[in-house]
Amino acid sequence: MPFSFAEADPDRSAKEEMLRAMSDGELVAAYRETRAAARRARGARDMERLYPLVRGMKTIQRIAGERGIVIAAGQGASDA
Repeated sequence: MPFSFAEADPDRSAKEEMLRAMSDGELVAAYRETRAAARRARGARDMERLYPLVRGMKTIQRIAGERGIVIAAGQGASDA
């Protein structure tokens, strides 16, 4: 399931908690799925869908970074 966050998402805390509960592999898979959804939204020029997905990708990257996992845009993940 791709992760998206509205600009002032009232469910942000719960979504972040869900991401933090994921294993490293699940977190990377969530990033890849969210990135694929963002790519589709961009291709369809659906900016209203794209921006929340980009916020989701950045949130996943931040949480991964807290664990020492680097997820660079355009790449999978590697251990820091």
